[in-house]
Amino acid sequence: MKLRSAVLSVMSLALVACASRAVREAPAALVEFQPTYEVKQVWSADVGASAKKSYLRLAPNVSEGTVYAADPKGKVTAFAADSGRKKWVADVSAPVGGAVGVGDNLVLVGTRRGQVIALARETGEKLWTAAVSSEVLAPPVAGEGVVVVQCVDGRLFGFGVADGKRLWVYERTEPALSLRGTDTPVIVADAVIAGFASGKLAALRLRDGTAMWEATVSQPRGRNEIDRLVDVDAPPLALADAVYAASYQGKLVALNPRSGAVIWSRDVSTYTGIATDGANLYLTDDKSRVLAFDRRTGASLWKQEGLHGRRLNAPVVYRDVVAVADYEGYVHWLARDDGRLVARSSIGGGPIRAPAVVDGETLFVSSVSGTLAALRLTQK
Repeated sequence: MKLRSAVLSVMSLALVACASRAVREAPAALVEFQPTYEVKQVWSADVGASAKKSYLRLAPNVSEGTVYAADPKGKVTAFAADSGRKKWVADVSAPVGGAVGVGDNLVLVGTRRGQVIALARETGEKLWTAAVSSEVLAPPVAGEGVVVVQCVDGRLFGFGVADGKRLWVYERTEPALSLRGTDTPVIVADAVIAGFASGKLAALRLRDGTAMWEATVSQPRGRNEIDRLVDVDAPPLALADAVYAASYQGKLVALNPRSGAVIWSRDVSTYTGIATDGANLYLTDDKSRVLAFDRRTGASLWKQEGLHGRRLNAPVVYRDVVAVADYEGYVHWLARDDGRLVARSSIGGGPIRAPAVVDGETLFVSSVSGTLAALRLTQK
């Protein structure tokens, strides 16, 4: 336990150092522009306790007309997606670090005490708790009868959906220094894909954790441990013909989904996430520039630099725009074709670190203060 605490302390210091470098420039002032869309806040709700004092990205999750959200003290709430009405509230009695995963009729959270907790999707009843090797800072995922969770020490665990019994564990050597966080594993058919602090991406067989392939997203470079950080903290994006992954101080790569072979790569530094509209990829880099690439060739399409230093979260695609949010609670809406600003809105409540979620005509976004808002965009 002492060793784990020491490692996590070092990782926290690494995050502070990296974040300082990423936002060294003063945040860009909000520029005036002529909006072409209006943003309507359909509803908002209080999720619970604030996460301002801890670097957590507790993202909401939407499934079958219900929005699930959690606070850092262990409160998990299900809201009706159309109205914000509370369906149920549960208390897992543990500090939540990774939330919220939904799958196989479960709502899943990971805790900073090294636990995975499964709740019944319809009622919030606690079904089981399973122990893992260290802190969990990303949502667990579930599919095909298996719950998968990644820990900050790099281990990946598979548990049975029905009872939480451990099915397998995947271990690999990770660097002593890393960003504070992990990616969210992605389940695709009978496989799970996950990124690691070593700059690697691995595809594992879902039923038993056997490695199918491993790919290098980025190689560590530099003379000191900070310069050599290449964490794959952005969740991989898996499509039928390619898997996309990106790392901090590294690259954005397109990989063959069957072999892990590199199709193309671009120099990029990010730790948030990748979005796609089917034709293009969108991401925010560590300087809070929003970038667009052709997903088949990796060609650069446009770059929005007017939000630099505003500590943007991962982008999401909403109809014909790309939405990103910042450290002051603003949501910025950009045209997909050229990145120009077309609308701006605010939900208040301080930074928005977690990625937003799109469901139909609604975008759900949550701030670190515990405000969850449902937004819709209309043409002016």
